[in-house]
Amino acid sequence: MKKIPYGISSYDKIKSEDYYFVDKTKYIQLIEEKGSPYLFFLRPRRFGKSLFISILEHYYDINGADQFDRLFGDTYIGQNPTPLRNSYPVLRFNFSMVKTQGTIEQLKYGFCLNVWVALDAFISKYKTRYGLDEEISRKIESQIDPGDMLLVFQSEMKRKHVSFYMIIDEYDNFANNVLMEHNEEIYRKITHSGGFLRNFFTLIKGMTDSREIDRLFISGVSPLVMADVTSGFNIGENISLWPGFASMVGFNREELKGLVDYYLPDQYETLFPLLSEWYDNYCFDENFIENNIFNSISILYFLTESLALQRVPFNLIDENLRTDYGKLRFLIIKGEKLNGNFNILKEIVETNQTVSILVRSFAHNELIDEEKFVSLLFYLGLVTINGVSPTNDYTFIIPNKLIRRLLWEYMQKAMVDAFALKISNNFLKQAFEKMAKTGEWKPAFQYIVDKFYEAVSVRDFTFHEEGLKTFLLAWLNLTNLYDVVSEKEKNKGYADICLEPDRRFTEYVKFDYIIELKYLKAEEIEKAEKEEVAVKQVIKTASSQLLQYAANNKFQTIKIIVVASATKLLYMQECNC
Repeated sequence: MKKIPYGISSYDKIKSEDYYFVDKTKYIQLIEEKGSPYLFFLRPRRFGKSLFISILEHYYDINGADQFDRLFGDTYIGQNPTPLRNSYPVLRFNFSMVKTQGTIEQLKYGFCLNVWVALDAFISKYKTRYGLDEEISRKIESQIDPGDMLLVFQSEMKRKHVSFYMIIDEYDNFANNVLMEHNEEIYRKITHSGGFLRNFFTLIKGMTDSREIDRLFISGVSPLVMADVTSGFNIGENISLWPGFASMVGFNREELKGLVDYYLPDQYETLFPLLSEWYDNYCFDENFIENNIFNSISILYFLTESLALQRVPFNLIDENLRTDYGKLRFLIIKGEKLNGNFNILKEIVETNQTVSILVRSFAHNELIDEEKFVSLLFYLGLVTINGVSPTNDYTFIIPNKLIRRLLWEYMQKAMVDAFALKISNNFLKQAFEKMAKTGEWKPAFQYIVDKFYEAVSVRDFTFHEEGLKTFLLAWLNLTNLYDVVSEKEKNKGYADICLEPDRRFTEYVKFDYIIELKYLKAEEIEKAEKEEVAVKQVIKTASSQLLQYAANNKFQTIKIIVVASATKLLYMQECNC
């Protein structure tokens, strides 16, 4: 059996060590036919970009002609080679490997080191073919600015009449990490006028104009950094949403079926609903020709775990995907308070959609604008396209359960950070186990509600009708046992919160839950003259609604009524209606 290429981004390693390979080489032909020489390609992290970069590197490498049959003989492009195969020296940068600790001078040194390593590797690899000597390496190494390094290199390429293929993998990783780990001022200093990163990309653009760079392929996650370092994307064509390129990375359904049939024979039909629910539904094609793309690393994680455990894994989230909170924190928390972007995120996770334009290029200082923030969520893979109107308004939705779970985790972390909360997730997980097996629900709910009012009392946090609901939803989503759904349509009505057993645990989970949450404003209590009267009125309404929602449920349904005010919990009991 071929090895599963989980975490493998070296094409040579995959072909040399008998890994399963999903053939993406047809896109090389498509790139040459439809793209300009200078291309820009965006996808969320952990989607397979680096492996595709490696494929390009090996395909175009002029020194790799004698390895072509070994590497590409059994692929689409091996059977249909293009005129440009093995025709360039290839200069490859990988900016995900740059250290981002220390002062701005240390940041610059780390970036210089990354640039030097790439240039020195190029010189060493092609020195015989182009007569490159160690003197040019020493001259490049003596520079203290990455732009100057590139300038010395450009001069030598011009003198030798060498045109090359430049590839930049994860072009924005370094700058994004600087933004997360340092502050906006440091980020601006390296990406704006006079900054070393801005100067570096300015030189790259100049090298495309003078043709030392004959072809260029840049991959990354978002256009944010490119807009900052070039005052807008003006290096080449952005093919990220072009028809035909949607599944250049990631897996389409045909590719998924091939993988599952190979590793788990006769299980595809059984597993497909689960895999689709958790990993499918990314859309990177504005014409919606290919609108069902699976996250490739998640599928490979699932297969690896399934083979090792000889069963479907309980944990369906690859821990490597849980590292993006930092990219959002600085956008949703300002001065230790939640801001307007948090409310946008809240709307998305509670309603599963939002409507906005799709912004193709934006700078860091524009992310306070709602449409820019929503667009960033799209580029990060946290929402995806579900439709576009004639007026160019896009409907964005959460693509799958994995992303929904991650977004709720981000909401939890944001509220913990903003309210300085101390919440025992371990206590809650044990309490959720009791809810599932014995129907003992009150300890979990009481704990969450108490923590909410603790936050309200110690922080400048304006309570509104959905405040407690958001808080409940966030921590109910800690459990894998239930699907937590807001505003679930049930019998011609919409239940506030439903806890429905996850499809994997229907034999383990004995109870499901419907929660009706009512909020009493001060004026409503005043109008009823007595708090008790106002509470009884809303309990009566909630009971009637719960009776309607719970009709014909397959599980033992526990119906809960929660009545809250701005300052305290007024009522929380099971409804025996």
